[in-house]
Amino acid sequence: MWDIPKNPANEGRFSDEELTAFVMTVARAIVRRRLSVPAVMALELSKPVAFLGYSSMVAFSPMLDLVFDPLKVDKMTCILADRDRIEQLLVAIETLEKDGAAAHGLAGDDLPDFKAPDKEGESRGH
Repeated sequence: MWDIPKNPANEGRFSDEELTAFVMTVARAIVRRRLSVPAVMALELSKPVAFLGYSSMVAFSPMLDLVFDPLKVDKMTCILADRDRIEQLLVAIETLEKDGAAAHGLAGDDLPDFKAPDKEGESRGH
């Protein structure tokens, strides 16, 4: 009866390359600000209700356009409307986070151990 497009938010406005580049830009900004954990949690929780995120962006876009670049708001709307793009953003954040930890020599097993004070009530160095 009706044909529902795979990605109703994009409708051919942006190419796949443009959206992929924007996903990487957003992922780099998130990792640079050290917001990887909250961003990944929020994105993972929003995947099942991606349509609500898309609908919210559409509803609030006139107000968001006053504060943010309207082109970036439209691109983010396209990302939030497509679960595959959300997954692409998650993978990009996790990859950049892993690469950043490896670049600083902090792989998962190499993280320094937390050492509690030796005696009860004793603090280190004070």
